[in-house]
Amino acid sequence: ELNAKKDEIYAIATKARAMGYDPEDYVDVPQAEDLASRCEELLKDYNVKGVAEVIREKTKEAGNREVACLLTAKEVAKWPADSLEQALDRATRVGLAVLTEGILVAPLEGIAETRIRKNDDGSSYVDLLFAGPIRAAGGTAQAMSVLIADVVRRELGIGKYIPTEGEIKRFDEEIPLYKQCQHLQYSPTAEEIHLIVSNCPICVDGEGTEQIEISGFRDLPRIDTNRVRGGAVLVIAEGMCQKAAKLKKHVDKLNIPGWEFIGQYLDAHKTKEPEKKAEDKPVEKKVQPLDKYLRDIVAGRPIFGHPCRVGGFRLRYGRARTSGLASLAYSTTSMYVMDDFMAIGTQLKIERPGKACVVTPCDVLEGPTVLLKNGDVVYCQTKEEVLAVRSRISEILDNGEILVPFGEFCENNHTLVPCGYPVEWHKLEIQKKGDLPADWMDPTYERAKEMCAQLGVPLHPKFNMFWSDMQLDDIKLLREHVIATGTFDGKNLTVDLEPESKKVLQDICVPHRVVEKKVIIDERYSEPMLDGMGIKHEGGKLTAGPELEGSSTLEAVSKAAGYEVRARAMTRIGTRMGRPEKAKECELQPKLHCVFPVGDDPKAGREIGAAISLLSSTLRSESRSAKLRATVGNRRCPECKKMTFRNWCRDCKVHTVYTPVKSDFGGSGPAEMEIDLQQELDAACENLGIKSPGDVKCTDTLISKLKTVEPLEKGILRSKNGISVFKDGTVRFDMTDIPLTHFKPREIGLSIEKAHELGYTTDWNGDPLVDPEQICEIKVQDVVPAKDCGDYLARVATYLDDELEMLYHLPRYYNVNNRTDLIGNLVFGLAPHTSGCILCRIIGYADVRGCYGHPFFHAAKRRNCDGDEDCLMLGLDALLNFSRSFLPDRRGGLMDAPLVLTTRLDPNEIDKEAHN
Repeated sequence: ELNAKKDEIYAIATKARAMGYDPEDYVDVPQAEDLASRCEELLKDYNVKGVAEVIREKTKEAGNREVACLLTAKEVAKWPADSLEQALDRATRVGLAVLTEGILVAPLEGIAETRIRKNDDGSSYVDLLFAGPIRAAGGTAQAMSVLIADVVRRELGIGKYIPTEGEIKRFDEEIPLYKQCQHLQYSPTAEEIHLIVSNCPICVDGEGTEQIEISGFRDLPRIDTNRVRGGAVLVIAEGMCQKAAKLKKHVDKLNIPGWEFIGQYLDAHKTKEPEKKAEDKPVEKKVQPLDKYLRDIVAGRPIFGHPCRVGGFRLRYGRARTSGLASLAYSTTSMYVMDDFMAIGTQLKIERPGKACVVTPCDVLEGPTVLLKNGDVVYCQTKEEVLAVRSRISEILDNGEILVPFGEFCENNHTLVPCGYPVEWHKLEIQKKGDLPADWMDPTYERAKEMCAQLGVPLHPKFNMFWSDMQLDDIKLLREHVIATGTFDGKNLTVDLEPESKKVLQDICVPHRVVEKKVIIDERYSEPMLDGMGIKHEGGKLTAGPELEGSSTLEAVSKAAGYEVRARAMTRIGTRMGRPEKAKECELQPKLHCVFPVGDDPKAGREIGAAISLLSSTLRSESRSAKLRATVGNRRCPECKKMTFRNWCRDCKVHTVYTPVKSDFGGSGPAEMEIDLQQELDAACENLGIKSPGDVKCTDTLISKLKTVEPLEKGILRSKNGISVFKDGTVRFDMTDIPLTHFKPREIGLSIEKAHELGYTTDWNGDPLVDPEQICEIKVQDVVPAKDCGDYLARVATYLDDELEMLYHLPRYYNVNNRTDLIGNLVFGLAPHTSGCILCRIIGYADVRGCYGHPFFHAAKRRNCDGDEDCLMLGLDALLNFSRSFLPDRRGGLMDAPLVLTTRLDPNEIDKEAHN
């Protein structure tokens, strides 16, 4: 289904581009079906034809990507090359491309240059220059790139790097200086720097990325710049130091010599445990509060819970349809109680197990408990319950539960911490004793006590209170007050209103009402509370029963009740708001309709009509003329040989060819040329059959290497349809990433007929899909974007149809009236800092500010769901309008561009985090 649609839009785009209106007469987004193909396409300028087969072979041999990248680099190093440096450079980039899945630009721009230079003793060594974009590769890839270069060095017979004292000590100043300019996750000590740099067999060098310069060890003969080298700093600090353990694992596995210093580095970091004496008693381990998430708080974004503090979100293990891949879930009612600060897709900074997450609601989780202004305590489990009291809330006593998958602890290498006693745990306790009773899920209190007595299981979680949060003395105080003033009518416990005991009731979050100086306890908790405090109740009278005794409050309550009571809350997770959720069209600042120069006069505001008016008044000419001198790409018509800046010769009706102009300084490239803006606008309008073009925002100058100009007709059509263009010629919509594994057709506005058409014929149980309330498992390359995205993409589809019909003179393709008509069409997903997009299909829309997609889909973009945002673009838009020649001519200019399209998602090629 996806391949057929993909081939269809590629055929349309190929036919349109062949007409010659665009910078290239071919589609500039190559296809790749797997990681190996992506790597070959990404590095096609480095003479790597055939490397895809090598990658597949070595991946099969190695079994994992980290080892495969080393084996592939070693093999590619043997290929014929014009020079030793070329062989070294090519093999290193190929290895890094394999490691980064052929998606990141790190192999292209993260490594600026690889050189072979001389040590003081005359031996050769590898000088590996890193640039700023290496940051996007992450610490592991940064460290592994050095190991890859070392493996290639040995294969080519190049010597080991011998650093000078100045080259080592320069990093002592350079790393702290870089931290002043940019964020650095880890700052190594001077001893750590000395150990790594002095022993590393590769020279970790780099371009000057920051404006600040070092003050000591300047003008070193083997280092080209005195500016801070950001790429080199990242590789040493966040790469080789922070990821030393991963490096050692691969070094040991492949027996790579010369890396023993990594083991020394790790040994120095091992904490020595004090010797245990025979008389030492075992110390109870407690979950320690972590306050790192509270740093860098932004004004206006609330804290929902302090580290491990009572009242914060209670940990519950599990997974929902919209959790996993760094996404957590909370109760549906929590978002209402939090004054809507928490919504679907909001980023939270969290205490543990990771650093951040997006949150989504789950209606199974326990909701918050709140104190009202009149003194009532209310447990909010449904939307109706919370809306009824929302305006009267005085204090949030408990935030409710937060659902954390086990995989999050696994991925973050975090020790598992204890959780409360949920119903699924209770179910397992019962099953261990025998068959599940029919009423186990929602028993009465009498039935729950009966199961405790018969099966020897703890009390059902339905009747649990926050006993473990309280000191035993506080419970004793409440007990005395209840015995002295309380009455029990068989349903509700009623006690006199008294400040100290009222505070205890609030702290254990027992729902109650305050009526005429009396506190009436909720029926569900009245009798369990009496039993837990050892209070007998006969004929409405309350008398003292077993005393509250034990080493902990829970132990005392369990003894008094005669059955085991488990903790309702064991670990609280501190949280604060990070970034709000997002679903918004991607707009440059200022807004842009066309990659076409109109000058930098601020009075024009980059609007071509205003620019024409200003130029005309300056020229004082009565003719319709507005001439601008601009640096543009020089192109030649193959027929009439005339020079122009246009991609298409108006006289000969053929595609022009880029022809660099030789400069007086010996170089060649774009040239300054006169452009008559009025003439260009008139010609574009005539070509489209439009009288008035409207406000068309253009660029002041061109920032690409070849200074390529986009057809003005495209800008006119974008303005007409109310959309704007990105720097590469595409139109995008940015959204927060949210995982989704299952959906109901009703939830995404999908009819049963359309669902069948899209391939959803059965539900998750394998039963025929006949009801919109049935649950279906989402296919890995299907997405459910925000409704706002659907509305915007519908306008983009109309623009593309106009473009096909009015510019290329081809039939309209989408023919949409609204967002629903786009269901089933292809879009490309692309993450920032990457250069590979993935093919996907719209199957519906959600009323959220984010984009739902399978965890595998998000992982295929090299993203997780901790607050990241990515973009979607219509497939035909990227194929028709994207061109590499529009990309900025600067370091990092290739990032965030669809340089290659992954057509088939392979679960074996994505990050293992998505499989947790």
